[in-house]
Amino acid sequence: MVGALVVVLVALLVAIGVLVSDRGQVDDELSAAQREVAAAARAEALAFLTVDHEDMDRIADAVLAGATGDFAEEYAAQRRTLEQEAVRTKATSTAEVVALGVGDLDEDTGTVLVAANSTVQNTTTAGEAQVRYYRLRLDLVREGEQWLTSDVEFVR
Repeated sequence: MVGALVVVLVALLVAIGVLVSDRGQVDDELSAAQREVAAAARAEALAFLTVDHEDMDRIADAVLAGATGDFAEEYAAQRRTLEQEAVRTKATSTAEVVALGVGDLDEDTGTVLVAANSTVQNTTTAGEAQVRYYRLRLDLVREGEQWLTSDVEFVR
C-alpha cells in the first residue's frame, strides 16, 4: 500500500514539473528560482521533521529560521510544548527527503510537495526505530533574497 502511494506521489511530482532526487541532487534543467525554492523547502521539511530530545533548541531555531507568517507564529507558540514533549518521550526523529516537486511558482510565491521518511524512536516505540512516511505541501514566499515557508500541510 505504501509502495503504491509512493509511486502515485512520484508520478504526480513528475506531472507537475520538477523532480529532485533523494540525495539533494537537483535537476540541471531547473531554473534558478526552482532550485532556490526546492532547496529552501528541502531544508525546512528536514528541520520540521527532525526531533532530538537532547537538542530541541537548535532544531526549533532551524525551523523558525526558515519560517514566516502564520506558520512561524504557530510554531513559535507551540515551541515549548514540542520541546517538553520530545524530552518527556525521549523522542528522536531523523528525516530524509525522498522526493520533492515544485508546483506553482512565480516571482514571490511557490508551492512544493515533499515526500519524506523519518526514522522515529521514543518511549511509545519502546526505543525501537520505526520508519514513518510523510507527504507535505509547503507554501513558500520570497522575503528579500530568501525563500521562507509560510505554511506546512500534511497531505495524502
